[in-house]
Amino acid sequence: MTTESILNENQNQKPEPVTIQETEKTIKKSNPLFIFMAAGSFIYAFFYTLFLYKNNSGITYPFFVGGTCLLFFLYMKKSGITAKKFSLFLLISLLLLGISTCFTDSYILIFFNKVGIFFLFFYLMLHNLYEDKNWDLPKYLGAIINILFTSLAFIFRPFTDFSTYHKNRASIKFSSENNEHCEPLQYGSSIKKDNLKYILFGILIAMPLLFIILLLLYQADAVFSSMLDQIFYFDFYIDFEDDIYGIIFLFLFAFFATYSIMSRISVHNLKEEIPDKRTGEPIMGITFTGLISLVYLVFCYIQVVYLFGGFGTLPAHYTYSSYAREGFFQLVFVCIINLLLVLSCMKRFRESKILKGILTFISICTYIMIASSAYRMLLYIQVYYLTFLRIFVLWALFVIFLLMSGALIMIHKIKFPLTKYCLITVTILYILFSFSHPDYWIARYNLMNSLSQETVTENENNLEESYQTKNTFHDYYYLRHLSDDAAPVIFAKAKELGYEKNDWFLNYAASIVTKNTDWNHSDKIEGYLPQKPSIRKWNMSRWKAIYTYTEYYNSNKEFAHKVINYI
Repeated sequence: MTTESILNENQNQKPEPVTIQETEKTIKKSNPLFIFMAAGSFIYAFFYTLFLYKNNSGITYPFFVGGTCLLFFLYMKKSGITAKKFSLFLLISLLLLGISTCFTDSYILIFFNKVGIFFLFFYLMLHNLYEDKNWDLPKYLGAIINILFTSLAFIFRPFTDFSTYHKNRASIKFSSENNEHCEPLQYGSSIKKDNLKYILFGILIAMPLLFIILLLLYQADAVFSSMLDQIFYFDFYIDFEDDIYGIIFLFLFAFFATYSIMSRISVHNLKEEIPDKRTGEPIMGITFTGLISLVYLVFCYIQVVYLFGGFGTLPAHYTYSSYAREGFFQLVFVCIINLLLVLSCMKRFRESKILKGILTFISICTYIMIASSAYRMLLYIQVYYLTFLRIFVLWALFVIFLLMSGALIMIHKIKFPLTKYCLITVTILYILFSFSHPDYWIARYNLMNSLSQETVTENENNLEESYQTKNTFHDYYYLRHLSDDAAPVIFAKAKELGYEKNDWFLNYAASIVTKNTDWNHSDKIEGYLPQKPSIRKWNMSRWKAIYTYTEYYNSNKEFAHKVINYI
């Protein structure tokens, strides 16, 4: 056969169609959830920025929490994972913490709410993605830290996933074109699906870009901004130099953080099993817990005789209030140490009836210490009244009491689910504490135990009633620094107690104006009244404070003239 005939024969041969098996060999392994994760991260980042930019406790916060949970449950559905029953409790708790955040102005409560939301959400993730029946608190904390830090390795995953996805789609399309004579209907339907996906991607890309463009155009032209104001009818003021870069940064942070964490939890490589570490010699545990128990026995005897019974004699120069003040913080720490001691012994030492008996005795001593600390605090409150820390200590003591009860049950029933019990207990009690608005009750209790200014002046000239004056509340400087949660009761008692002309009250009232006024947008300020919050930044506690201040301002001309000097 001549060379020319061979060339002619090769030219006349048609290329064989590429089979599916051959195509799959050339396709790199891609992220099967790329479309969902990319679209979900884009949408989540958009609403994250819209809800939270310069708005850490507005009405949008519970929507942010709900949206975060929704994205995770959609991820689970796409991954073929069924949510566990306990997820309902976690979801309700997360939403309640989100609602509590927009119902209070206390920065302490807002901080603890966010810490609780952070921990509960990651617990929700780990609980559904892993078999965590035997996990304890250190295991959960270690897993959370692991996920957070290892997520940094996935920061560029959106780019690599997109590149792989694009190359694979090109390979599949090339294969489909070579085999379209075999499967024309399937090829046509795949084109329609591709078009829908491309349209969806176009919309997703347009959303953040349109948002930024609208911000710029809003400030570029007065007519255009007026038209948008009429369409949307809400306060929409953005300072280009101060805000636009912050918005872009927050959007990018939310997008990459969301995609990275979803990519990380897709790698199911955390160890689920926990080795049994109860291998320690019980004699060692019996020795050191026995010595500690002897000290506790003497201490608890003193508490019963001197503090509860009042039979003993206090040291010289001690009053019951000073004796109480000196010890309750130390006792709180000892109670925490006892709780950790009992849990550590149950986790590290082999089973022993003697050790269980000693740990039971330590638990009973802890109850006495909790009662002693609470009693000391109540004695101190009777003399020096309420502060946030004193209320928090009483709440913490009650929590420790319940946690210690769980530990006591676990001593005699080793399979008791202590971790879940502790989580449920702390979550429920903290949600109740958060919704109670402690600042309101602090102001109410302290002012109810305060004498009017006229009574104080009269008692100063009357030696028989001077003791009554000394033992009434007079630390108004502390009330000055309470949050807006306390505003209704502080304004309600102003005339009755006669402190409406005092500096602390005028400073507190002025702080409501300064906190709720945008001084960069002065054309919206009417006199010296606080601005009404926008829909996005609406907060129940601040709204009540603004309403209370406005009513008081309009009905008291003398107050209106004086408060101006403090703003």
